[in-house]
Amino acid sequence: MNPITFSTLACPHWSIETVIEKAVEYGYDGIEWRGGPQGHVQPTMPTAQKAVLQKMLANTGLSAIAVTAYTSFVSQRPEERQSNVDKLQHYVDLAAELHAPYVRTFLGELPEGMNIDSILYENISDCLSKAANYAESVGVKIAIEPHDDFVRSSTIVPILARVQHSALRVIWDIGNAFSAEDLKEGFELLKNRIAYVQVKDGQKHGTEWRLCSLGQGHVPLAEAFSWLLADGYEGTLSVEWDYDGHPELEPPESELPSALHKVRELLAAIKTESA
Repeated sequence: MNPITFSTLACPHWSIETVIEKAVEYGYDGIEWRGGPQGHVQPTMPTAQKAVLQKMLANTGLSAIAVTAYTSFVSQRPEERQSNVDKLQHYVDLAAELHAPYVRTFLGELPEGMNIDSILYENISDCLSKAANYAESVGVKIAIEPHDDFVRSSTIVPILARVQHSALRVIWDIGNAFSAEDLKEGFELLKNRIAYVQVKDGQKHGTEWRLCSLGQGHVPLAEAFSWLLADGYEGTLSVEWDYDGHPELEPPESELPSALHKVRELLAAIKTESA
């Protein structure tokens, strides 16, 4: 069975203890920890606090699938790019301490007037190559989050082609991908380098995209899961409920249990059909 986790983006007001308590109560297999100033975990956490967190995870049988680093590698200034590499490496160390296999990283949002070109790709690739080398040395992998100007799979492929490193992977966010491109085409481009999969649903009306509860939107989750399983994917499915950015959504107390139920329901149906 594919492990099912959730991102703490869903529960910004919960303490770390509550996150773990609720994950166990709802029946999740693990947690995708959000970093950054608003997140639950940071590299600057006291060593004792990191040890306590890891012990709580071990005692409950939960895994940490990833920690999120909010990085950007699009600056034209080498020193700014290096500063973000350094930040990413600090999160790699944190992931290693929490026994998380991945650090989720963003490429950045382009300044107005900047275009994606070969120089930009070389700069980004150079940064990620350094980070991947470091990550490999401590048993962690870097997972690129397709987002902002890089949400389309076709914008990620040139980076993966330049950095042929086993410690550099990509996250397949089914909802984000559906909102921006042909879902199957994007999957085919990324499927050989997927770190883990983020699961969300939404309703698409023209150029408007609105998040909604799993199973109530337009994202063909059953098809996406079928492609993954047919391709032999055995990795994690991580529910991403952006309650922090969209407080008008259902709260995590109701959404996280129902999302887990829906993911399991879809997986069970696919496996029954293929039996």
